[in-house]
Amino acid sequence: MNTEKSPAILEDGGLSNPARAIGLTIVAISMFATMDALAKYSSETIRVEMVIWGRYFFHFVAMVLMLPLLGIRRSFHVNDPMKVTIRGLLLLGCTICFFTAISLIPLTDANAIVFVAPLITVALSAFVLREKVGLRRWSAVGIGFVGVLIVLRPGFNEIHWAYLLVFAMATMFSIFSLLTRSLNRTEDPVAMLFHTALVGFIGTGILAALYWETPSLREWGLLMVIGVIGGISHQILIFGFRYASASLLAPFQYTIIIWATMYGYFVFGDQPDIWTFAGTALIVIAGIYVWIRERRIKPTSLTQH
Repeated sequence: MNTEKSPAILEDGGLSNPARAIGLTIVAISMFATMDALAKYSSETIRVEMVIWGRYFFHFVAMVLMLPLLGIRRSFHVNDPMKVTIRGLLLLGCTICFFTAISLIPLTDANAIVFVAPLITVALSAFVLREKVGLRRWSAVGIGFVGVLIVLRPGFNEIHWAYLLVFAMATMFSIFSLLTRSLNRTEDPVAMLFHTALVGFIGTGILAALYWETPSLREWGLLMVIGVIGGISHQILIFGFRYASASLLAPFQYTIIIWATMYGYFVFGDQPDIWTFAGTALIVIAGIYVWIRERRIKPTSLTQH
């Protein structure tokens, strides 16, 4: 056990401070949930395409203002522009799908289905990356998808087409995660963050040109807050990863379901039933089990002092 006041050093050059990392992660996740709630709220009075544009426009503006601090050369330099661009397009696709979906369906349901992303990542790892996936992890994937069926209850409820957008988002996010895992070996995280904002800025600029609707002063304010929260929350999450490994922080991402449920209930009047909670619990349990198995297979590389 580390008894010194100075933090231990991670093999990747980061600092070991799990309490700080967990705190930063929980703050970032709460901000993501707030951004989603504001996006859903804004889409009630303005086109969702404009909300998506505002999220990236103001995020990009914030990144440009921070260039002197981040370093211009560092922010622009990437070793594999094609893969970094594809990564940015995947995240843009995730945002388009998710913001469109939550403008039409409850936040809690949408976030519950998003949690299948780690399970899809397991499946893609097996078929795309040819990684060995054992029976236990495949069983967890199966249980997770049973949880999705419980949330949706096909045959008992009419399934809104927007749920398909959430599945598409989860799939794209899984590919995004695998690509990020690969690029982390060769790319600067600051450069990846900047190019993510740049790709989103260009992509949503095209979207806004097609669906432009001049926001009111109040709507401008909401769009600016959404974009700034999006940028700051990603920065906070990156700082969190400086103090602990991604495998340690993964379970705390599930706290977003708590925020989504509260926002859904108190702001939008959504009342999830017992089946939604039961299905969500199965999905979360399956995701956490996959995380535990991966930690055992690929143990966290912390230096003990």
